[in-house]
Amino acid sequence: MPLIQLNTIEKTITCLTLQKTNLPIFQAAVGATATDISNVNEWLAILESLVDHSELCDANKKVTNAVKDRVWRGPVTGDSLVVPTTPAYVPPFPLIEDILGKVNSANRRFREGPGYNDDEVGVALGFFSKSPLAPVDPDTLKPTLNAFPAASGAMFSCVVGNRADSDQWRVEILRAGDTTWQNVGTFTGKSADVVISLTTPGQPEQIQIRIHLRKSNAPYGLVSDAVTVTVNP
Repeated sequence: MPLIQLNTIEKTITCLTLQKTNLPIFQAAVGATATDISNVNEWLAILESLVDHSELCDANKKVTNAVKDRVWRGPVTGDSLVVPTTPAYVPPFPLIEDILGKVNSANRRFREGPGYNDDEVGVALGFFSKSPLAPVDPDTLKPTLNAFPAASGAMFSCVVGNRADSDQWRVEILRAGDTTWQNVGTFTGKSADVVISLTTPGQPEQIQIRIHLRKSNAPYGLVSDAVTVTVNP
């Protein structure tokens, strides 16, 4: 089995995700300390939060550029011109440099552990590509959701994280005064733009949004926390 090269942030997150679950199981086999286990959890949280925030910034930049072009050269539609505000980034732990170097150094040390082997421990800790020993538990998996409105067009964008093994996700909205959530589309990937019909055409509308993950066309994991946005006509 070829050793996985952690040459992307996604591969590094996958490795740390496996280690978050399995390093406590194989702690003695690889000679890991309590500090090693704590580091894995902190490094994973930092990388995941930065990826989510970066994607939110990219999506907001796309909307801001569209507003900039309309302000500069039109077209003139009479629709509202709203530049999205990106919330300040709040790290889950103090930021540090070169997490990749720290992960690679720890991994080399783990592979020298007294009970280490490639087929079982190496796969479980993300060194080699096989099915992990401990799959994601859908009973505890909850996706993250960032949502923000476009400047016009009754559209909002969703950025979904912590999707694990899901292959789709469904967007649901709750309108003011309603008690029933409405399905407004099923999507794949990390982000999507969603267009809805406004209750009163031409008037902004505040809604709540939540995400349901799906796998093989069946519900997967827990529903996300709801996010409130005001959609512009």
